Amino acid sequence: MHRTEMNDRHDEHVNQELLSPEVRPHKRKWRVRARTFIVPLLFMLLHFAVMNLTMFARIAIYFMTVDPATAIMLQGKMTDPAFYVQFMIEINAQTYSSLFAMLILIPLYLLYAHWQKKRGIQVLDRARLSPAHIISALVITVGAIGLTQLWMVFLSQLDPTSAIGTKFQEYTELMKYFEPSGGWVLVLEIMTTVILVPIGEELLFRGIIQDELRRAFPPGFAIVATSLLFAIFHGNVIQASYVLFVGLALSIVYYLTGNIYVPIGMHIVFNLIGSGVFSRLLGLSQRGETVLMYVLFASIPLMVAGFVRLYRLHAKRLLKGG
Repeated sequence: MHRTEMNDRHDEHVNQELLSPEVRPHKRKWRVRARTFIVPLLFMLLHFAVMNLTMFARIAIYFMTVDPATAIMLQGKMTDPAFYVQFMIEINAQTYSSLFAMLILIPLYLLYAHWQKKRGIQVLDRARLSPAHIISALVITVGAIGLTQLWMVFLSQLDPTSAIGTKFQEYTELMKYFEPSGGWVLVLEIMTTVILVPIGEELLFRGIIQDELRRAFPPGFAIVATSLLFAIFHGNVIQASYVLFVGLALSIVYYLTGNIYVPIGMHIVFNLIGSGVFSRLLGLSQRGETVLMYVLFASIPLMVAGFVRLYRLHAKRLLKGG
């Protein structure tokens, strides 16, 4: 193991500093290397490839369950975008592909983190947490969801003939295809969308990618770059625009807390509420949905207070470590 690799990890977030007051951090030296760009790119390509392979597998398995004539008929209609979207929703392609992709990717990400740890490089930070950390992160989560909803309200007011307005109209039309699920499909959706996907995406973006970038660039750059990659990775322009808010919140909180479990927990709450599962589990009426929306809006100012609190806790921790 090279001494330069060990020094690379001595920033304000390394667990050795946070868990052992006797250990003093070296002066931070950012070092840009080829792996700074190669590692994030390779892991994003891996994530994308596995997701697409499992999606293809889901479609192939479905075709194997129907008679040949139906399969040929369906294949002929797949070129129609509207039919394709409806078909993918009906066979729950996204949910199934995400489920099996996460069952493959999560162990791979953990193995990579373990391998890096054996080389003396801590990838997934797990600093000690206080109740104040957890409460602040929860407040930030709810406020960030409110901010994304406010952003969607803003987009809905744009001229539908404008470039962004047209994209928003296309996005809302696409969302109409999705119908509330129930029974075992809802259970599958909770296990996949609410639990496994947040774990997998946080291990990738906050754990591996942000970790690689923060060893080469200042924290602010690593946070913004990771958030942009997280948003772009979601593909759809409208979805990427509000995912950017979420990504920034997750990346900032991970930096300030130094614990990967915090953004994972936040992401779970984001998907729980954002996917509509929370409302379905509670059986909220239209009036209940409206009340929930106002609660989310009212939490936006509290989000700022949450960031301030985490920043102060972070500064206090650094003083104790130094």
